[in-house]
Amino acid sequence: MIKECILGAVEARYGGTTTATLSGDRSASQPDDCCADGVAPGGDCVLTARDKAASSFEAFIYQTWGAGIARYFAIPYNRKLWKVPLTEMETSWLGGRVPLPDLGQIIEGALTPAGKPVGPNARFGYPLRGGFQALMSGFLPLLKGPLVTGAEVTAIFPREHIAVLADGRSYRYEQLISTLPLPVLLRMAGSEVPAEVAAAAEGLRHTSVRCVNLGVGRADLTEKHWIYYPEETIFHRIFVQGNASPWCNPPGGCGLTCEISYSDKMPLPMDGQALTDRCIAECISVGIINEDDAILTANQVDIPYAYVIYDHAREKNVALAREWLQHYDITLAGRYSEWEYYNSDHAFLAGKHAAEKVCAQPRSRAATLPPR
Repeated sequence: MIKECILGAVEARYGGTTTATLSGDRSASQPDDCCADGVAPGGDCVLTARDKAASSFEAFIYQTWGAGIARYFAIPYNRKLWKVPLTEMETSWLGGRVPLPDLGQIIEGALTPAGKPVGPNARFGYPLRGGFQALMSGFLPLLKGPLVTGAEVTAIFPREHIAVLADGRSYRYEQLISTLPLPVLLRMAGSEVPAEVAAAAEGLRHTSVRCVNLGVGRADLTEKHWIYYPEETIFHRIFVQGNASPWCNPPGGCGLTCEISYSDKMPLPMDGQALTDRCIAECISVGIINEDDAILTANQVDIPYAYVIYDHAREKNVALAREWLQHYDITLAGRYSEWEYYNSDHAFLAGKHAAEKVCAQPRSRAATLPPR
């Protein structure tokens, strides 16, 4: 397998010849702001002109990593994650998302333990206490207006600039910032949405993720944070939550999250306790826990909109929807509303940029209307 992966990488770079140097062979390029968030990736995650020219994500995999890595990892893993043919996906989202090492790094990584961290999340910050919620909670003392939670929006009337809540309350707004999934937001606007905009929204594709969380009665299961599984396990990835911070675990325990992607066309094969039991059995089979390890607690969290699929129609569909919404003073912010592959840092910046944009806008025509 290792020989096949190395030879495949060599062939992908040089068409079967090895006359070029093994490092520095990824042609220099100016880093792109791949997420339109004002931050350009660096290091080993920068797309070159050759990368960007790939006709599809599948073509990118073969031309960048070679047939060996494609066969044993990249193709089966990504088919498992995305639940669509990889030929239907384009490549604009890849910069800053996947490691793009030169050939020397590929060979070194195949033959020896990695000498240095590789990839966009090789180093990351995580709150010491309070989990990820601590990041959001840190903003609460800075709010200058009221914060209302548990207030589900059920309908939007863009022309009147009105948002309606599930409990019957309604608000007239001047500017609206939405973090709702873009198709959901447009469905809430109902018959006011033009047919072509509604069709664009329904054309946006995504995968869902079910997280099966396991609290294991043993510490130090692994030193890893994420482990990726291209094989036949039901989960595509395990996040070792307990390694993000020592305060994520009780003494003598460790938390795991088994991530399982699914879609309308490829639903979960089981649910409830049966799904939890399968994850436990497969965690044992891949060796991350033992048969005699106690499972102290388990639960499931469903993420209906998890990964945005970058198919060849996405850019046009998003632009059409965004343009119509902006006409009615609705600004999109975040991964699901902008329909972008944002990581957490990008999402925070997206919120900042949306707030700055709204604050810079002149008072809306809706501001002169009486309250509803």
